[in-house]
Order: sequence, then structure tokens, then C-alpha cells
Amino acid sequence: MRKPILVLLLVLLTGCSHNQSKSLGMNTSYVNVYPQYMSDLELCDTLYFGRPSNQTLVAIGSEFNRRKLSKSWCYRYANQWYFTRFLHASRIW
Repeated sequence: MRKPILVLLLVLLTGCSHNQSKSLGMNTSYVNVYPQYMSDLELCDTLYFGRPSNQTLVAIGSEFNRRKLSKSWCYRYANQWYFTRFLHASRIW
């Protein structure tokens, strides 16, 4: 009985985007690392999507600019489905 429910949850999660999962309450915790150690998506979350951090926005913005990220990249990446991201990362697509 648990296996079909687990498969259904997995399918639902892979069929949603980062922003959709945040609206469900996931990925909303504090980012408590230095900006140099944040992932690109964590930098975007703290700058544009309101994710709390113990670092200043100046330090986060400086690292964001050093990596040559853009606001359009953040929105495009955050709205991409997890399944599509997996396919691109595994070079299947």
C-alpha cells in the first residue's frame, strides 16, 4: 500500500518547479553559510525570492555578480521542473 503512495509523491515532486515547491513550504529555511559556499539557486532565493539568510544582501549580491548570474537566469531556473533539470544534468535530454 505504501509503495503506490511513495511513487505518486515522487511523480508529483518531479513534476513541479522550485518556486512551486516553495509555495508548499519546502526550501524556506534560513541559509546559514557564507555566500561563497551558497549554490546559485540559494543566491537567487535570498536576493529575489525572499529566502532568509544571516548574510548581508551586499555580500550575497557581490557573490552573485562575481558568478555572472542574472535575474532572468534565476527566474528561468527556479521555474524549471525538477524532472527537466535532472534530464539536463544527466545528459539524457
